[in-house]
Amino acid sequence: MNNTSRAWERPRWWFYLLLPLVHFASVKLTFFCAVTPENEVVVWLPNAVLLAALMRFRGQRAWLMAALAFCSDTGANLAVFTPAVAVQLSGINLIEVLITYLLMRRTGGVSDLKRVEDLRKFTVAGPLIGTLIASLMAAAVLKSQIATDTPYLTLTRLWWFGDALGMMIYTPLLLALTQSGRDIVRLRKADGLAVLLIIVLAGAIFSTYEGAIDGISLTPTLLLPMVLYIAVRFGTRWTTLTVALISLAISMMLTGGQKPFGNVSVHMEIVRAQEFILTLCLVGIGFSILINELRVRERSLEERVRQRTRELEESNSKLATLSQTDGLTGIANRRRFDEVLAAEWSRAGRSVQPLALAILDVDYFKAYNDSYGHQAGDDCLRAVAALLNDKVRRTSDLAARYGGEEFAFVAPMTDRDSAYQIAEAVRNALEQLALPHIASPFRIVTASIGVAVVVPGQAATPQSLFQLADAALYQAKQQGRNRVVIADDA
Repeated sequence: MNNTSRAWERPRWWFYLLLPLVHFASVKLTFFCAVTPENEVVVWLPNAVLLAALMRFRGQRAWLMAALAFCSDTGANLAVFTPAVAVQLSGINLIEVLITYLLMRRTGGVSDLKRVEDLRKFTVAGPLIGTLIASLMAAAVLKSQIATDTPYLTLTRLWWFGDALGMMIYTPLLLALTQSGRDIVRLRKADGLAVLLIIVLAGAIFSTYEGAIDGISLTPTLLLPMVLYIAVRFGTRWTTLTVALISLAISMMLTGGQKPFGNVSVHMEIVRAQEFILTLCLVGIGFSILINELRVRERSLEERVRQRTRELEESNSKLATLSQTDGLTGIANRRRFDEVLAAEWSRAGRSVQPLALAILDVDYFKAYNDSYGHQAGDDCLRAVAALLNDKVRRTSDLAARYGGEEFAFVAPMTDRDSAYQIAEAVRNALEQLALPHIASPFRIVTASIGVAVVVPGQAATPQSLFQLADAALYQAKQQGRNRVVIADDA
């Protein structure tokens, strides 16, 4: 099943059980590893769960998904806020997700985020517009219903940045993990060394205090080149997972009192962490999507080239067939006849086998045209061609229209008796067809046929065989027509 059909499939029953559980777990995960002791949220993950579900299933059963996420959000927030505030904040979270999703649909963004253009539309719709609108409302609720000395604009910024980063981290990850297909990666030795280096470097960075070891700066910024390597080599799925792990690790460092960006105030530390996570998302995920898009375009271009090549080959084949086919009768033309005669002459000479050639001429054909018209004459020639093609049926044989009312056939490895029998069968079949011909003494359409059979030698040529058959045809006409004559010199 391809990605398009999967994107439009309806959610299964178990999905409605899984959605609130994943949403609730995301709330708890955020409280556990992304909220500082000063109750400042570094990243807020849960809204991305509902948004990814809506994007994954194109809004099908959106009302049910929204209701489940709202209940999960409210239940999780009751551990921190009063019921009234929990309900209001959960409603604002729901509004934030719906605004983002509707803006994505409005701008025509594709929900699988596999193009840079779609990532741009997603960033504008969610992390910029949707979360900003929600943060203005949430800050008003917090300022009016919770005793806090934090300024309104500060509350707005905290909500905005935390929700925006949560969307940037978690939504692409959930979409990448739930989409069909896999990133095909051919592992190299360098990949193993690079991954080992990333793990060692990350371990060193996350074990430092104040972003340095013995005066050597080891801030998370050093991980950016490593994330780019993951993006280039391992695709979007592994890149989004790497970005999520690094972001959560940085958040846990802040909640544990570590200072990964140096000895600065807690507020400035959070700002730097959010700036780094934003850069990590845009550079890492954006670059992986760009690389994937370029690879898709390259495969599409290669497929179009292959398709075009096949079409050209088919066209060339048709042109070659047309160039060797008589337009009126549909059998081989004189050009094809000459090619086959030359080839079979050489083959018969090498194998020392007899080669038969017969020339057929429709008797009194000019008179037939004068009596019945050229259209009837064309029909007559088509009938003769069909009859000849039916009787000369071996794959090695060739029946052709030589020109005008003359036809010919070549029969390799055919002796005198067999060649005569084939020609007589053709003549007799035409006679039995009994096409009326009032200008002929036979009162029907007949044919005269000259046959020649030789074993090619060094001194002879295909033209000599043709001349023998033509001389035999002349004898057939001289002897009264409607007969087969085999060359005495053969």
